[in-house]
Amino acid sequence: MKKVFLLCSCAVFAGAIFAQTNSNNLEQVGDNNKSNITQVGTQNRTLIIHNGSANELTLGQNGGSNAAENQVSGSENLIFIQQVGAANQGVSSIRANNNRATISQEGNGNVANQDLQSDDSKALIFHLGNNNQSIQQQLGTGSQESQVDIIGSNNNTAQAQNGENQFSKLSIVGNANINIITQNGASNNMNATVEGNGNQINALQDGNNNFAGAANDPRLIQIGDANSILLIQQGDLNSSSIRQEGDNNRTINAQTGAEHTNIIQQIGSSNTATVTQSNN
Repeated sequence: MKKVFLLCSCAVFAGAIFAQTNSNNLEQVGDNNKSNITQVGTQNRTLIIHNGSANELTLGQNGGSNAAENQVSGSENLIFIQQVGAANQGVSSIRANNNRATISQEGNGNVANQDLQSDDSKALIFHLGNNNQSIQQQLGTGSQESQVDIIGSNNNTAQAQNGENQFSKLSIVGNANINIITQNGASNNMNATVEGNGNQINALQDGNNNFAGAANDPRLIQIGDANSILLIQQGDLNSSSIRQEGDNNRTINAQTGAEHTNIIQQIGSSNTATVTQSNN
């Protein structure tokens, strides 16, 4: 009887060990690459491939069923990935040099995806909550920066920049918001802040030196629920500032040409504003 109990105990112990297994796959080709990986919990997975020199990765996962991937083809890139919770996914892909990429997620079911193909650029993602999804892409000559900060759940963001010396930032506190920013050209800047639920921003700046906010100066602001902003600026040196406080407000801003300025402020509910300016 004692033998049977001992065998059963061993089987249970072996099963517990298997259930807690984390996995890591690491390959580095080049000189002076550094990777520091820490995984605490169950069924966490990492895939690391570095081709280049002087790349440095710090990666930590704490929880269950988290997955992290970092693939680099380039040199002197600095990458930080941290995931706390369950079923989070963080992917940072770099095909360039001297970039800084950061992913920090705390919660469950969050997804962060970075694709950097321009030199001297930065991409930062922070999620605190559940089921948030963010995508960042940087293409072009370089010196670009994108940042997203989310506190809440079920938010979706996308930032795509193609060109040189561009900046975009999204700050969200709330749930089920959708924000998309696309910038093509040189020296375009955009900063958006959302506080509430079910808000939406679709933004495009195509040209040079267009402005809808700077690093510490949000110019696309929504406070409330179910508000939406569609901003399209095509040309050079266009400037816009839009602020909405309340619920169910709608704004469309389209500027084509050069050196247009637009300021919109709506406080209340169910307001609508449409502005179109061009040089033709």
